Amino acid sequence: MKAIKYILILLLILIIGGAVYFSLKDGTHDITETLVIDAPTSVIYDQIEDFKQWENWNPWLEDVEIETTMGTQTQGVDANYSFIDSYGNGKMTITGLEPDKSIIMDMFYDNGMTSSNSEVIMALEQVEDGTLITWNIKGEQGLVDKAMGAVFGFNMEDEIAPKYKKGLKNLEKIVIKNMNISSSSVDGIIETGGGYFLYMSSSSKKENFQELKTQMLQNIMSYMQRNKIDMYGMPRIIYEKINPYNDSMIFSAAIPVQNREITATNSNILCSYQEPGKAVKVTLKGAYSNLDEARKKGEEFIDQNGLMRSEEAPYEVYKTDPMLTPNPADYFTEIYLPIQ
Repeated sequence: MKAIKYILILLLILIIGGAVYFSLKDGTHDITETLVIDAPTSVIYDQIEDFKQWENWNPWLEDVEIETTMGTQTQGVDANYSFIDSYGNGKMTITGLEPDKSIIMDMFYDNGMTSSNSEVIMALEQVEDGTLITWNIKGEQGLVDKAMGAVFGFNMEDEIAPKYKKGLKNLEKIVIKNMNISSSSVDGIIETGGGYFLYMSSSSKKENFQELKTQMLQNIMSYMQRNKIDMYGMPRIIYEKINPYNDSMIFSAAIPVQNREITATNSNILCSYQEPGKAVKVTLKGAYSNLDEARKKGEEFIDQNGLMRSEEAPYEVYKTDPMLTPNPADYFTEIYLPIQ
């Protein structure tokens, strides 16, 4: 009996000593992963502020053994989803958010022996190359978690950091894919109206075209603001000459105006007039990188219907302001191919 008594006392001492030992161990975790994604902050925010969208990129949800249940609310404060994995069950709840900047969440987890709460933050910051997204989790482990981690060698950073890295790469793929969604259609033959426009002309290689085009349109708009001239239509690009052999072009960036404007003799901004006529019209919804494909549809329509091309230069009209529409998939562009 004395032996049993001593054994019980020894076990009690070991338990108390172990509890004291593990309680003094640092159980905090603060894990961060970052990635720069070449996309506007608002486009990325759309993917992270709704838990339904997490199904597209959350690496934990790729595990078929994890059961996920969306809450009745998946967006905004108090939005949540719960999950069950092979170790226990948990719940993610949005506790705060700042549109296009950050989402703050509470992650509750119960492994059957202990439970814990961690703060999870996904923050967005606009940088030169796109958006810097930071994914962070921090919290305090319970006594049992500390003991099991020490005994079995479990390290939260080794478990979470690779998942965060993969999740951010998954998110990048989804965002880029969504930004490249496009559709185009040939609207047929239309009558085009004439009118005056202010323009600048230049030549460019294809790889420099978008940047140069934007600069030229901004210069024209600045000129119009200084001289109190109103826009009388959406900005456009007129393709004076395209050389398919070296991917170069001569083009004009133009903005319609109501009346003929007299510019200074030495000005690189001039005024011209477009005659009314006929054209095959193509409408593109999507990024400007899809313009060549959309224009090709119009060219095929002309050939298939035996139409004669006009000597007038083809042009495209930008119906969407990129400053107000961050996702290129939502751009609308009209392409006009003049015919006789």
